[in-house]
Amino acid sequence: MKNIIIFYLLILLTSLNYAEINSTKCNIESNITNTYYLDTLQSNISKKVLNWSTYADIKISKWLGYDEFNTSCLVNTSIYQVQSKTVDSFFQNDKYIDETNDVFIRVRTDTIFQTKEKNKFHLKFRAQLPFSRCRKQLKIFVEDMSVTKDKDAINDEGTTDIGLRYVGKERHGIKSRYSLGLSGIHPFISARYGYLFQDKKWEIEPVQTFKYSTKDYFQEKTNIYFDKTFSKNDLFRFTLQRGSETTVEGMDYTFRFEYFTNAKNNKGWHFEQAFYGNTKYRHRKKEYRIINPKTEYHGINNYETIISYRANIFRKWFYYEIKPSVNFHKDINYKPNYSLRLFFDFYFGDYN
Repeated sequence: MKNIIIFYLLILLTSLNYAEINSTKCNIESNITNTYYLDTLQSNISKKVLNWSTYADIKISKWLGYDEFNTSCLVNTSIYQVQSKTVDSFFQNDKYIDETNDVFIRVRTDTIFQTKEKNKFHLKFRAQLPFSRCRKQLKIFVEDMSVTKDKDAINDEGTTDIGLRYVGKERHGIKSRYSLGLSGIHPFISARYGYLFQDKKWEIEPVQTFKYSTKDYFQEKTNIYFDKTFSKNDLFRFTLQRGSETTVEGMDYTFRFEYFTNAKNNKGWHFEQAFYGNTKYRHRKKEYRIINPKTEYHGINNYETIISYRANIFRKWFYYEIKPSVNFHKDINYKPNYSLRLFFDFYFGDYN
């Protein structure tokens, strides 16, 4: 953790140095030194990540009775060549990370400036250590460990999950995944099932997830993805989403239209239009709910338009993403809330 924080501070220092026009030899040598040190530090951390994965792989494989010649743990390969993964892998969205076998740690700085909501800054860590001996079955994961968290945020990403994930063998085309771990300090167990089928023009994948934790009790969510690829680097996605949980009244639902394009290997655009609703929506603010205890609303409560630009610059392990957007939320009387979101992603390990 100390090395990662030092690495982040150095990348900021180096970026500032590159932004200036340095005419003196001293400044040029300083930039070269900083760049060399960053490459060395990133390489050392990546080696440690891979070493941790290998060590855990050997230990857990022995506990489970696997050896290097054992092939019983391999998962059947899908009969489909999923074209959408090419685009998803560049944008590193949750759908791709859920299915990838990359060994990585991602450090993300997430800054949000808004006109109607509070400005926010998050420093997030996400990690995945799949095992090479049974790489497609077992994974240690950490999902969005955040230094800061705002309970009033729209589309809050939830508590940090950490644990062990088991990917089952594909049966009758159904892919399954089971997770056991901690959500914050609360134990949880979850299951995810997906079925992909294709015709000549569309890839369609319904995904159902279930989660039980001692904090939020029972949660379930359905996503149906409709993907159409126009070329290797262009993807249109329509997503239907619904979900419910014990501690929230009503059913949440979302309609999302997205277009991804990354015609250049290191640059890409993402356009999104989303509609969020609930069958028994109540105001996010607790104070408002106390004053108006019976106020409910069924229908769309938030409209959001997003344009994002993602690029890989400076080094292959360094990405940035700029996301201007506007949303119209019922809690602020559907007045436009303009926002600008800025990501910086740093990757360590073996990733695509």
